[in-house]
Amino acid sequence: MENIEVKVLELLKGIGTIVLYFVISNVMAYFFSDYMYHDNALIATVSQIAFYLVLLLILGLIYHRRLIHDFKNFKKEYIKVAIKNWIIGLGIMYIANILISSFGSTVSVNEEANRTLISLYPISSVIDMVILAPLIEELTFRAGFKKVFSKWYTFAFVTALLFGLAHVQVVFVTKDWMELLYLIPYSTLGFFFAKAFYETDNIFTSYFAHFLHNLVCVVILILLFLIW
Repeated sequence: MENIEVKVLELLKGIGTIVLYFVISNVMAYFFSDYMYHDNALIATVSQIAFYLVLLLILGLIYHRRLIHDFKNFKKEYIKVAIKNWIIGLGIMYIANILISSFGSTVSVNEEANRTLISLYPISSVIDMVILAPLIEELTFRAGFKKVFSKWYTFAFVTALLFGLAHVQVVFVTKDWMELLYLIPYSTLGFFFAKAFYETDNIFTSYFAHFLHNLVCVVILILLFLIW
């Protein structure tokens, strides 16, 4: 009975974290959008970084015990677990993207938005997308659900689906239902991030996999911008 109560409380905590994440993101975006996309690049850059730092601070307060515990207990072998899962997830994600492109859609709205931000605000984009966003998303979509599911694949599937939905949420605004196809590659990557987390019971394992993926993507995009 006690175990069920713990799972229910953890489930509520996880759902609450996701709701809080979207509420804070939308409220801050509404009130500070003029600064985040200011004509002055310095103001925009500082505002965008501050946006992510505030989010991370709030989530850090909620999960400070896990963050401290996992940071102290992170082991070198966890890096291999992170890289292994990232490579598998990346491979399946790449195949899924190729199949989706056959339907005429070459890039998701989320990806297009990221490319625009990188081209306009490269400094804040690197800091936010590579360093801050991965930890924010790992805390939001995975940390609160770890004790809820007894099977790793259930945990990985549910959190991957939540992670994927967060990256295609724009479909409910644009009504472009083809965007839902990108739920597959995003969720696939999220599945293997979750698997890495579950295998080591350390949030920094999935964070490292997430960080590595975003780093490679941002570096490739920056190089393409420089070449073109």
